[in-house]
Amino acid sequence: MIVVDTNILVYSTFEDSENHSKALEIIEKEDVKIPQIVVYEFLWVLAKLTSNVSLIKTKIEELREFEIICESQEIILNGVKMLKEDGKPLKMLNDYVILALAKELKGDLATYDEKLMKIAEKHGVRIIP
Repeated sequence: MIVVDTNILVYSTFEDSENHSKALEIIEKEDVKIPQIVVYEFLWVLAKLTSNVSLIKTKIEELREFEIICESQEIILNGVKMLKEDGKPLKMLNDYVILALAKELKGDLATYDEKLMKIAEKHGVRIIP
């Protein structure tokens, strides 16, 4: 099972992005899970990059193909706990919530965020690509 970070969705959306092909390959695999927090980040990025409501609507409709997982309070608390233990700034809280979900689900984490990769490895979560 693969839990995807926001950058995977962004790269898979824009064909001219450097990681487009690999990101698209990742989201086309079976058993991909998208944290709800990633959906909101993705929408924010699309709004900022394009200001194109039609594209945003299309992308939301495409997300119906995936299982969107709503993070429980326990997952969020685990993310906060790991963030505090690691001494990281609050601006990384979303990353830690995504990490906590991947850890809880015993899934791989797909991300191109190098900081998140290092943190995930430290916490025993396998990273792809």
